[in-house]
Amino acid sequence: MKSQIVASLMPKSQRLTIQDLERVAENMMYFHILELRIDAIPECDVETVRQMIIALKDMGGSFQILVTYRTKSQGGAGSLDEIAYQQLLIDLSEIPQIDWIDVEWTPEVNRMEACRKILSHGAMIVASYHNFNETPSVDVMKKTYFHLSQMGASHLKIAVMPQSREDVLRVLQVVAEASDALTQWVTGISMSHLGLITRTAQSTFGGCLSFGALDEAVAPGQISVKQLFETVKLYD
Repeated sequence: MKSQIVASLMPKSQRLTIQDLERVAENMMYFHILELRIDAIPECDVETVRQMIIALKDMGGSFQILVTYRTKSQGGAGSLDEIAYQQLLIDLSEIPQIDWIDVEWTPEVNRMEACRKILSHGAMIVASYHNFNETPSVDVMKKTYFHLSQMGASHLKIAVMPQSREDVLRVLQVVAEASDALTQWVTGISMSHLGLITRTAQSTFGGCLSFGALDEAVAPGQISVKQLFETVKLYD
């Protein structure tokens, strides 16, 4: 399939600003999914997110909405404890306008029951793993995809930090092999500018999601969603 472009929006207040909404409107033609990153919202709760979702849906457009609460342990700003993190995701999955919920995988915590509840409410899951320190070995990344595949997710996403060109090549190799071996859609990102090809050439190697920024990047190596749209066309 052609890779779908995800535009990341990371508000830092309890309401979307006029500028936030304008950026979405200006770039709507360049993305398929809008990722609402809620981990930087102070005192984030379900009602705050619900009002943001309503405002975004009122803009029209055919884009789907992915809600992500990225924890500090995986490179985000979120500081909720484990119980509160899982409950927030479960509660958010009851908002009918939310299409996707990001659920982080970590070997230390079992989140399978939370995933079952999210799915029972009708939301779909993007299972994700982030490593901001290194690029694990091919075998470790393959095993990570397997763990993600057990969460009931439709999309499996790995994002890791490269230290060399060889690290970037390993990510592309794992994405290609995982996309052939698994029934779910997979995404593999090598972060930073060094790994830019993994964002632009996802579809060539079997990956499905490419993340771009509406304004400032919310992850190392993100380029603007407009740039991504134009570049991805070369590969698709």
